[in-house]
Amino acid sequence: MLRGQEEVFRNLDKWYSEGILKKAATVMEEIAAILEGYSKSHHPWNPRTGATDTSTRGFIAEATPQVITAVLTAGMEYDIFLELSREGKWAWLWPAVEANMELIRQKLQSITQ
Repeated sequence: MLRGQEEVFRNLDKWYSEGILKKAATVMEEIAAILEGYSKSHHPWNPRTGATDTSTRGFIAEATPQVITAVLTAGMEYDIFLELSREGKWAWLWPAVEANMELIRQKLQSITQ
């Protein structure tokens, strides 16, 4: 074993767990918040009750050292019909992702910079 190798490995583990993983989680939280805000303010229909906007959320559903999953969802039973019916005429969740693809790409690239 090389002298100092254990210290190097400890420092690499620390850099990975406290540096890159923490930064990735922060960036994914930012992306989820951006998508939530965008989807609430850019839908092709006028809210009647506000329930869909209230239940639309962007959040981190899973965070492991291998995967961080951000979710954009809406909680009303009828929201699936808004998103999928009439070939997406009333969709607002996926269009929020599409409209922010470049920003998402930039934020993800910033993790390793």
